[in-house]
Amino acid sequence: MKKKAPFPYELRLTAAILVFIAICLTFSGITFFSPAIEMQFFPALDRKAWGIVFFIVLFTFLFGRFYCSVICPFGILQDIIAFLSRKKSTVDKNRIKTRYAITAIAVTLLLSGHIAVFEILDPYSNFGRVISFFKNPAYITGLVVFCIILFLSIWKKRIFCTSICPVGTILGLCSKFTPNKMRISEKCVRCGRCTTVCPAGCVDPQEKKLDNERCVRCLKCSAVCPLNAVGFMKEQTGSTKFDLSRRNFLTGTFTTAAAVGAGAVLAEHFNVRKQTKTSFQRPICPPGATTPEEFASKCTNCQLCVNVCQGKVIHPKSKDFETVHLQYGTNYCLYECNNCCSVCPTGALSALTLAEKQKRRIAIAQIFQDKCVGCGTCARKCPQGAIKIEKINGKSKAVLSAQYCIGCGACFSACPLPEKAIRVVAVVIQSTAAKGIKER
Repeated sequence: MKKKAPFPYELRLTAAILVFIAICLTFSGITFFSPAIEMQFFPALDRKAWGIVFFIVLFTFLFGRFYCSVICPFGILQDIIAFLSRKKSTVDKNRIKTRYAITAIAVTLLLSGHIAVFEILDPYSNFGRVISFFKNPAYITGLVVFCIILFLSIWKKRIFCTSICPVGTILGLCSKFTPNKMRISEKCVRCGRCTTVCPAGCVDPQEKKLDNERCVRCLKCSAVCPLNAVGFMKEQTGSTKFDLSRRNFLTGTFTTAAAVGAGAVLAEHFNVRKQTKTSFQRPICPPGATTPEEFASKCTNCQLCVNVCQGKVIHPKSKDFETVHLQYGTNYCLYECNNCCSVCPTGALSALTLAEKQKRRIAIAQIFQDKCVGCGTCARKCPQGAIKIEKINGKSKAVLSAQYCIGCGACFSACPLPEKAIRVVAVVIQSTAAKGIKER
């Protein structure tokens, strides 16, 4: 008779499913579920939401890496891929050098003001790139990320979480010293069922050991054990305690120290590149950014703003622009939408109310009167009333009142000429425009 899954496992699984659905719905544009995004570790760290960061770290220290199996969408995605592949797990080796080196480099760069490594490896941001690929197959970066995680999940299930992810490594260190460890009791008969389901490969029934640093608290091992011999329990009298050998201690220390040095060298390299760069194509950033430079230092390219933009004008960073940016054409930044700046999880975009967003000057229009035919389409389309038609040398021409312009691109989109008589250019710093004529 098949063993019924225990309540803790069912509760964990239900919570993970609900969180995953909430995050997917947020990326689909239903911003009501955005609190699920706000609980992501690195975005919270990036926007200095210390309360959330402290809660995640404290909870992990007390109970283990439940964050990785319940809150992290990239981790849940790996579980889904592994489940569909139907491949059984095996005991995996503990790659201490690899994960400590990657995390030390990432943290050193972060403390130096560069999010380069975290941006590439942040699990939440990578999930956003995958979602963006499924919504827009032309997004090649998302395809690359999906192919990599597809291979890793089929090969070793949660190897990204246990050996590569800096967030997982940080939380793993907290979980390593938790007072509430998962253990294998003496009741274990070494049947191996726990090994076949463990996505982290951290359960070894032959040695009766469970590595709490790598364990992602999926609770699958306790769900399949016929004797309830694995789970949260006190250390049994006479059992062998964890012994950190001198060799492992020195190896971890030297690896981390070398990685910190490498991170410092990389940080200096990035600083030199930034100082010697001769050209910078200034992008039009989404509402809520201050300058493109500050925006780039916080944005992890998670694609959430791209996905929730009702005007479909926000695009991922590309070879032309180093950050997420706006591109006007047939579409423009909708006056009635503030989704992007209301859901940004990293603080790259300030949380603006709709009224604040409607006055945010993100760019400014320029009118070429030698091309303008004075049709008035742009004036009728402008939500601020910043454009009016006047007679210039006896001809009707569009004239811009720059103090009212917010750079939404509605005028550019409306211009019917094959060679547009209007262009919209980025501003050095976003500011507040004057109250529009149409609102008076």
